[in-house]
Amino acid sequence: MSDFLSAYEAHGAGRLDEAEHGYRAVLEIEPGNADAWHLLGMLAQQRGQAADAVDYIERAIALSPAPSDTALFALGNALKSAGRLEDAAARYSQALVLQPGNASAHNNLGSTLQALGRLNEAAACFQNAIALQPNHGRAHYNLGVVLKDAGQLDEAAASFRQALAVMPDQRDAPIMALCELGLLYKKQGQLDLAISTLQTAAAYKPEDPALLNNLGTALIEAGRAPEAETQLRAAATLAPSLPETFYNLGNALKAQGQDEEAITAYKSAIGLKDTFIKPHINLGVVFRRLGRFEEAFAAYDAATRADPNFAAAFSGRGVALQALGRDDEALVSFERAVSLQPEFAEAQRNRALALLMSGRFKEGWDAYEWRWRFERINAGWREFPYPQWQGEDEEGAVLVWGEQGVGDKVLYAGMIPDLLARHKVVMETDIRLITLFERSFPGLKAINKTNPPNEATQRPDIRWHSPLASLGRWLRADTASFPRRQSYLVPDEERCKQFRAVLDRLENKGPVVGISWASRSPKIGQHKTLDLKQWAPILKIPGVRFVDLQYGDTAEERAAVEAELGIQITHMPDLDLHQDIDGIVALAVACDIVISVSNTTAHLAAAVGRPTWVLVPASAGNLWYWMRGRDSTPWYPTAVVFKQPKLGEWSGLIAEIEGRLKNWNSAG
Repeated sequence: MSDFLSAYEAHGAGRLDEAEHGYRAVLEIEPGNADAWHLLGMLAQQRGQAADAVDYIERAIALSPAPSDTALFALGNALKSAGRLEDAAARYSQALVLQPGNASAHNNLGSTLQALGRLNEAAACFQNAIALQPNHGRAHYNLGVVLKDAGQLDEAAASFRQALAVMPDQRDAPIMALCELGLLYKKQGQLDLAISTLQTAAAYKPEDPALLNNLGTALIEAGRAPEAETQLRAAATLAPSLPETFYNLGNALKAQGQDEEAITAYKSAIGLKDTFIKPHINLGVVFRRLGRFEEAFAAYDAATRADPNFAAAFSGRGVALQALGRDDEALVSFERAVSLQPEFAEAQRNRALALLMSGRFKEGWDAYEWRWRFERINAGWREFPYPQWQGEDEEGAVLVWGEQGVGDKVLYAGMIPDLLARHKVVMETDIRLITLFERSFPGLKAINKTNPPNEATQRPDIRWHSPLASLGRWLRADTASFPRRQSYLVPDEERCKQFRAVLDRLENKGPVVGISWASRSPKIGQHKTLDLKQWAPILKIPGVRFVDLQYGDTAEERAAVEAELGIQITHMPDLDLHQDIDGIVALAVACDIVISVSNTTAHLAAAVGRPTWVLVPASAGNLWYWMRGRDSTPWYPTAVVFKQPKLGEWSGLIAEIEGRLKNWNSAG
């Protein structure tokens, strides 16, 4: 027995080799010694030798006339370590029959049932453990995990906090609870609490890359991207083989506008795990932002190959294809995205624009209603106490409210005469358009868009409301429904005469060409904008007078062109080309022709019936109304559309317009 006691003493002191030697010496003499087999099994489990541990403890139990709860509990632990979960659960249950007050057995049975997916039973076990031992930190923690998985987030947070309260002095034990609590706060949108909790955990264990990664993602969501970058770079240094860390680092860099570095980070994530979809998607987003659509397409296409059922990849792929002028393929990609995820509002909206651009108006308008479920547009929805107009012909007024930019309001206003033929109309719109619209549409009451809405939106005769573009579902179902007319906006004739008189007093008596070369759209304006100097081949055409129709301060650009090319562009100093929309219309009418990029000027000139040549970028998904595969649009009969063959390539269009303008000038 002295050998057994010596082995037991060595085991307790952590001298495992000496203890094993002693236990085996005992078993050579007494092969039926159940205690020696039991302790040898415990030692094997300490060493991570789960299969041996199970074997030794089962021998101990077989040798015992009545197995103890301690032996059954130990066997349960060994079986659990060996991955034999059903057997482990059975042994824990047997141990609890013998000793129902064993809190640790309740906890371990619960964690085993949790691993088996039997969450309700697991939660009951953890609650039993806590009832027996209220300061059982592991049981509180495990219960929190189960509650979190069950969606009971407040209860889970309370369990994690309790786990922390009863385990304050254990260095490693609170870390898991802190991490879980931090992630739970993040899931609940309590980002400040999430960050502070994860920072506390990181103070315990600053070398844990997973913890730093979670802290980094919380900081990104809180808009603290520079701090996130610091944490994620540290995580990447600690664990350079974790693709998720490089993906999140890419997100932090992307949020700071550090696009090239973000691209490098996303590519690192993909290099570590080519089937990781998210970095492919975000790589596509960054390339789109940079106007590098070939690379964007390649990124999205790789994502669709990695996961043929990922709808967002097909939607992004479609946007890139549109920018490359591959419109038919883009529509196929959007259709695929929608078939995979019918509730995917962004894909539905993108599909709608592609359908409208191809002239499939009925399908397109129906799908375009998804724009109100597309996250970035939801803020534009207006709440009114009326049902939305669905093409009814009954008596009553319709409140129409403008949406999107000024140019879009002008475009869709072409449907107002059709609506006025059926109803009284109150139109909520940009204050700069009120005078122009009321003059152009007799019977229309135009009011300024305010928050809260103007009192005029509460007229007793109003029965319906409608977003302006939504009128298309009922009034522009096909090409034949577009009225045959040259214009629908009516200019201020007196101002037209005044501007023309000014132009006629210029020394050069040639034809007058109004020009506009830039868009201020925050989303795609850079793709629609040219430097004025790029217009040089057009501006050099002899015998033509050019007039500034570009909103904003253009003095510096005009001076540079005059100094370099010796060409003076006429500017009306008393006309505010940003605020005075009525003035822009009058000046456009005073011109013989207008040449403009796709912006408000182009819409106004075409809507008032001036010959208008429009330069449209290849990335034209949002500019669907210039149509596809044609140089005209049913919206504006006097407009001629010049579309880029490839995004960013303006020189060919400038040369084409130069030739057309020379011929037009000669013919005139």
